Parts: sequence; structure tokens; C-alpha cells
Amino acid sequence: MKTERTNLTGFDSQPQPRDHETVEKSTIKSTSGLYHFEPEPVVILTSALRNNPMSGITFFRFLRLLFVKKYSIDWWRYAHRLLALLLMSIFNTFLSLMEAIYVHVILRSNPRTRRLIEQANNDSQAPVFIIGHPRTGTTLLHSLLALDEERFSFCDTFMAGFPHCFLSFERIGKFLFSGILSETRPMDNMKLHFDLPQEDELAVNLLSGFLVSPYSSISFMRDEKTYRKYQCFRDHDTSAQDVAKWCKWFLFLLNKIKVRDLLIKSSASLSSSSSSVYAPRRVLLKSPCHTGRARLLLKLFPDAKFVFIHRNPYEVFLSGAHMASTTYGYWFLQQPHDEGLQEYILSQGEILHNEYFSCWDDGILHEKNCAEISFEALTKDPMGSINKIYTQLGFSAFEKESNSSYPTHLAEECEMLRGYQRNRYESTILDTQLKNTIRKRWSNQFDRFGYEDK
Repeated sequence: MKTERTNLTGFDSQPQPRDHETVEKSTIKSTSGLYHFEPEPVVILTSALRNNPMSGITFFRFLRLLFVKKYSIDWWRYAHRLLALLLMSIFNTFLSLMEAIYVHVILRSNPRTRRLIEQANNDSQAPVFIIGHPRTGTTLLHSLLALDEERFSFCDTFMAGFPHCFLSFERIGKFLFSGILSETRPMDNMKLHFDLPQEDELAVNLLSGFLVSPYSSISFMRDEKTYRKYQCFRDHDTSAQDVAKWCKWFLFLLNKIKVRDLLIKSSASLSSSSSSVYAPRRVLLKSPCHTGRARLLLKLFPDAKFVFIHRNPYEVFLSGAHMASTTYGYWFLQQPHDEGLQEYILSQGEILHNEYFSCWDDGILHEKNCAEISFEALTKDPMGSINKIYTQLGFSAFEKESNSSYPTHLAEECEMLRGYQRNRYESTILDTQLKNTIRKRWSNQFDRFGYEDK
């Protein structure tokens, strides 16, 4: 199977090769229905903390994880990574204690900042959730919507990586830990630094000790099936305690994001001698995991809004496989096999979309609380696509009478992204058996969104 060529005039404006032109030599990446992953080249296998989301874990959470997974960890293969994480967890615990002192002794003892904390606790604004299967364009959509700084705050990469200390240590930490991140994301050409919007699920996974998030399966891929129940929290094996634990840390993170937003606004107000009273901005969150959690999230926030993005399923699989080969290896504490990696991608697509479509069929999601967009539309016409989302969800910004600066910022960002080259898979060939497996297991995506079987 060769993926369809699409001329993305919005961002990816490089002319596409004609049929008689050769981009690169075709590569067969699967045989007998199995994709051939290469997730651990030497540079990744020998890495300890680089691009590793577990770098922000605290000491006692890490010890508990080691105890729970003591028979699953490949201790000798990842001894360097385990040692580095152990030392890092000690430092993280110190930072966590300093943050507790900062919040309870400094912030709560000051009447002004104490009121800000109370204001964040009492804020009733429901978040806006960006959802969709991994590799469908959720990160791009998140980055574009986050430019609306008058409306939204968001969880940035430092907050996602170090959720226990970002109120007190963010400025120093972004400098001190900058070497942990690559300049660009390992799986694509998108820039990567601590100020960029990031998945909140990474932070919740750290806060909960890697015990109630499906992302824990990336570190322990041979145990992947045991984490599937956390995709939607609807499986009969999911305990009420697990749901409560996830909700506790998710709400904890959300409140800290609001507190941080108010502290920044308050600091700006003091420096400008303004006496304005601020409310926290609405929080914009993005995580593919939330695609299967609409029922739970709407119980927590009945007024929540969702923006769902989809993409050609064959491209999603190829992009997901590429991500597994270039990124997942930084997480591993257990050596995976090709069958497990492929099943993780396929089963994730099934679970998330089955639940998402079920929510639409049951009326949980509807046109008033969920906007849908395709990756193809977003990259061809980003301004028009965002305008459509705003109109459907009742957000103002693009009207002639609006004073919002967002359309200007969005247009500038789109101009900067013009010519951005996304990963292409024209030369990647899947064997017929795997292609048929994708078509069969992800049939609801093809049928619901009208993607052709090519």
C-alpha cells in the first residue's frame, strides 16, 4: 500500500512529485501482516533521560512503580535509565517539597495570592478538549488554538513534564532541564521546547505514579493489555478507585494551571500599577486519551467543548508506526516486540474510535459541544478551519466587530508554517495482509469519515 499524495497548500506547499518522478526508493516495511519496527537504535537505547516523560517522577512514586513492576522490568538492559531516573526522582521530590512550602507558606499567607488560589478553586469554566487518535494532527491543532491567548491557557511542556513544581520552579527549571529535550520532536519536524503546548495526560500519568494511564503501556509494552482499561475508564475491570485516582490528579493539575494563570496576570497587574481583577482563562487541553473519555469528562464538566480531528487511517497507522520507531524507545523499561507495538497502535485506534462514535450515537456528543475537522482540511485551509470550529462552538474572534487579536496571530503563524514539511510515506509499502487488517479493524473510521480504501 502506498499512501495517497495530498497537496497541502496551507502549510506543506512544496510541489508534489508527478507519477513518473521518484522521491526515494520504495521500502517494504511489513511482511505476513506484521510491521517491522526499529524502536531502539543505539542512540535511543543508551539514552537515560532525554525525551523521557518519566524524568519528572518523584522518589516514592518511582519506588512504588519499581515494586509493582519488579517482574516486568528488564533490569540489566535499562540499568542506566533506571539509575538516572532514580537520581532524578530524588531531586524532583526536593522540588515538590519546595513547591509545597511555596504554596502553603508564601502564597496562602499573602491575602492577595490567597484570593487568587480561592478564585482558581471556585472557577467553573469547563475546559475545551482537543481529541483524536495519535498522529491525526492533534498537536498542530492544539498549537494553533493556543495562540488565542485572550481566551485560553494551556498545559505547556514543562508543566506536563514537571507537574509537581511548575508554580515555583518553572523559570529556573526550563533553563536547568533544557538539555532533556531534543530541538525537534523525534517523530517529526515540529519544534520542541518547554513553552509549547503539551498533553495533560503526561502530567497526570506522573502525578498518579504511572499506574492509571494508558501511556504507561509505552514503558511496559509487553504488559500493554493491562493498561487498556484506562483509555476510556468504562471497562468492567476498571475499579472505582482507579477512576477516582485519575480524576483526583487531573483536577489537581487543572487547578494548578488556573492558579499559575492568575499568578502571571496578578504579577503583570502589579508591574503596571493596574487594579484590575482577573478571572482565569478557559483551559485548552489536548490528549488523544480523552477521545474515549467524553462520558467521564462531561460528568466532571457538563459544559465542556470538544474538537475532534481525524485523518486517513492508513496515514495514521504509518505515522504511528514511525512514532513507535523514533520516540517510544526513550520510554522503555521493558523490551518490546513487533507484535506488541503493532497491536498497541491497532487496539488503541479501535478502543478510542468505538467509544467516540458510541458517544455520538448515544447523544453524549453532538454538534453543540463537539466540532469535527479533518487533518486534510486543517492543513489546506487553517484559517477557514479554525473559523468553522469557533462558529460551531460559539466562540467569537473572527467577526468584523470583534476586537480579538487572535485572527492576526493565527495568520502570522500560518505564514510561518507555510512550507513546513510533514513526514511523507509515499515510499513506504505495507503488504496486502497488513493493509487488509487495518481496513478491517479500523473500518468504522473509513466508513464514518468517507476515506477511500487505497
